[in-house]
Amino acid sequence: MNLRLILVAAFFAAGLAKVQAGPLEGVVHLTFPLTKQKMLGIYVDARLYEYDPLLADFPATLVDQVVFEDLDLSITADSMLDVHFSAQRKPRMNYYLSIRAYSRKGGDQHYFIDGFQKIFVGTDDDAIALTLATKLAKKKPSGDPVDVGGRGGEEPAGKLTGVHRAVEIQWEGTDGDEFLLQKSDDLESWETVEAVVGTGGAVSTFLRVEGRVQFWRLHRE
Repeated sequence: MNLRLILVAAFFAAGLAKVQAGPLEGVVHLTFPLTKQKMLGIYVDARLYEYDPLLADFPATLVDQVVFEDLDLSITADSMLDVHFSAQRKPRMNYYLSIRAYSRKGGDQHYFIDGFQKIFVGTDDDAIALTLATKLAKKKPSGDPVDVGGRGGEEPAGKLTGVHRAVEIQWEGTDGDEFLLQKSDDLESWETVEAVVGTGGAVSTFLRVEGRVQFWRLHRE
């Protein structure tokens, strides 16, 4: 009996070790069904959350967010958009998506995920296809789906004005040493975000990333 319990515990631990590996990289292939109402200047808010399945009453944590603004959907066919997510897997955590599309930022909601959508289940590199739900009247497409986000380096059909992400910066510093946490978008000019002090162990901070490219560094004062 004891041996059986030991074996079960060993298999359970092995399973945990497998899903603790990171980082997480995923892409969601979104489809927007064609509607009778023209969808121009759409605002898409896509979020990745992590939660502890063993803590039922504990809130989920936002770990990545991608926003598309002024996106024009096709007026003749279904529209397709790729959304890329990235994060660092944490022990025991599960992950799910929340994706909504609005007439504009702060406007009426037109599209959403119908239900609870998990991602990164047993894998750190995931790709899933989702068709968003809508309460608007649908229209039969007259052609093949149209990529409105641009793949393979193509220019987007809609105007992409913002991609916003969250990133966790981790470092180790000697106890008492002072550093400047700085960011740059060109590796030439650097902006100080905050002053940090080493503790002798691992330290981390959670930051929002702005723009398409962002570089970070710790600079000793």
